Amino acid sequence: MCGIAGLIDWKGLDRATVEPRLDRALARLKLRGPDSAGRYVDEVAAFANTRLAIQDLSGAAALPMARHGLVIAYNGEIYNFPALRAQLLARGHRFESAGDTEVLLAGWKEWGEALLPMLDGMFAFALFDPISHQVFLARDRFGKKPLLYRSTNSGLVFGSDLIALEAMLGERRPLDPEALALYLTLGWVPEPYSIALDVHKLPPGHLARFSATGMDMRRWYDLAAPRSPRYSDEGRAARDLVHHFDAAVAARLIADVPLGVFLSGGIDSALIAASMVRQSGKVRSFTVGFAGAAAYYEERPAAARIARHLGTDHQAIEVAPKDALAALDPMFEGLDEPFADSSALPTFILSREVRRHVTVALSGDGGDEVFGGYRKYQGELMAARYQNLPRCLRTGVIEPLARLLPENKNVRLFDRTRRLRRFIAEAGKDEIGRQAGWLRMLSDEALQQLSAKALPPPPLNAMIATRRADAGQADPINRMLHADLFFSLPSDMLVKVDRMSMANSLEVRSPFLDHRVVECAAAMSGDFKLVSGEGKRILRRAFADRLPAEAFALPKKGFELPIASWLTGELNDLCRRAIDPARLKRQGLFRPDLPLAWHKALKTGRRDTSAQLWTLIAFQAWCEHHRPELA
Repeated sequence: MCGIAGLIDWKGLDRATVEPRLDRALARLKLRGPDSAGRYVDEVAAFANTRLAIQDLSGAAALPMARHGLVIAYNGEIYNFPALRAQLLARGHRFESAGDTEVLLAGWKEWGEALLPMLDGMFAFALFDPISHQVFLARDRFGKKPLLYRSTNSGLVFGSDLIALEAMLGERRPLDPEALALYLTLGWVPEPYSIALDVHKLPPGHLARFSATGMDMRRWYDLAAPRSPRYSDEGRAARDLVHHFDAAVAARLIADVPLGVFLSGGIDSALIAASMVRQSGKVRSFTVGFAGAAAYYEERPAAARIARHLGTDHQAIEVAPKDALAALDPMFEGLDEPFADSSALPTFILSREVRRHVTVALSGDGGDEVFGGYRKYQGELMAARYQNLPRCLRTGVIEPLARLLPENKNVRLFDRTRRLRRFIAEAGKDEIGRQAGWLRMLSDEALQQLSAKALPPPPLNAMIATRRADAGQADPINRMLHADLFFSLPSDMLVKVDRMSMANSLEVRSPFLDHRVVECAAAMSGDFKLVSGEGKRILRRAFADRLPAEAFALPKKGFELPIASWLTGELNDLCRRAIDPARLKRQGLFRPDLPLAWHKALKTGRRDTSAQLWTLIAFQAWCEHHRPELA
């Protein structure tokens, strides 16, 4: 895995200006690629590239690479590069290296943009053609690897990381008010926005072409495009799924460095570990747990049982509040934007510990979005029944009473009332409003109460509607899965895993996001994946022989931090500093009344407002690390 950044100026570059910018960008990208750092500079282009060597560890594979009449800055892994290399050799191309980067260059030379659908892997790259004076930015199908860009008057800047991009640009960009509104609403900045004004994220499965005459962008991958087969027989669907899944795991075992697997108590990572054991024998597995936390947060016992069943070499890592405190600074340093998914912290610690033993880890990311694993999908099935109740009963009795229910993840009964309260708050809306509501942490009304300056209404419902429409003629459940796959997955889940693993120089690979696995699932009707009371139905049936029955019977758990108890305990000072009225007044972004009310509600146990408070904590930490003028 690697880090990239670059600058194109069609009017010509000033080397005295560019070289210090390259130095700063490479310093920022070092953790993404600690093994080597390189640069390419000519009259109009300057590329920076750091490398975490996974394939072809020799100097011949150094980045950026200038061969076959092209130049590339590249971050990713192409799993089928040996097959593509063989085709290119047969067509007369010759290679100086043994890895995948040069295959990209020769493949682009041979096939141009038609190369992209041929690639099996995760990638983000910038490719410069000095003859035609064009630059191409390309990103993998599901956005596993990040790529940001900004068009300028005479060219563009790009980067794996906003901070590296701004190093190449030579300035920090002001905050984008709409992106800030979305961040406060969701806890993360959805693509194509970035927190920086006029800096955008290239959407998954897209290609952008830049020249002196301007920019154009197109989608090169469309999951909703017609494909065969469309499954009517569950048995055939299950057999094809097993075939594609095992092939996806096998492809991700190719490396010249040690590999392992993140093993939680869930079925996604367990199925990956089971497939790895079948194909490669001894497997190293790792899980994380929290000292003294309630059972809601604990995955270690379930992971240990799976590890014993599969015979993996298993290691459990315990995170105590003091460990979390010590990890906060390096974690926030690794985040190039405000990001308030608190599970980033255990992901950072897990990645740090795993990196002591392996360089590559396989992970179950994407399994929930592809096969319907989250509890909210069950909520979607139940919403129709709820809406059959008389409206006067719902709005006049049930919903007002639900707002009075207590919530506490540390107490089983109150955790159930918390879920019920959330369900009732969203279930009466239309399908777009419900999907937006399951994601939303802050209402539009609360956003305006919080903001010291009026922020534009976040276009959350419109963004969800667009991604649901992209699913074409899919049934309602598949429309919801499609929207999550291209909305929350690349902007939240994959950001968390990419930034936290790369902050520790660990490469993470996701078999459930192999395009053949995703396309196989997309060809199934929603009820193959989800029925009342059972998510991931096809997974449970297709792989029933690989895990003990108890593994499939465990209730769904999120990878969550016991943040509520920590914010009223060991992290209370951190919380109070983030919402200090004097600080908020000086910043001029937030009013203090609502954050202080959140803190009081959390301290008294009246409401679990930890997610809202963590959103402000994460924003303040980002400012301290990357926008000191705002801190």
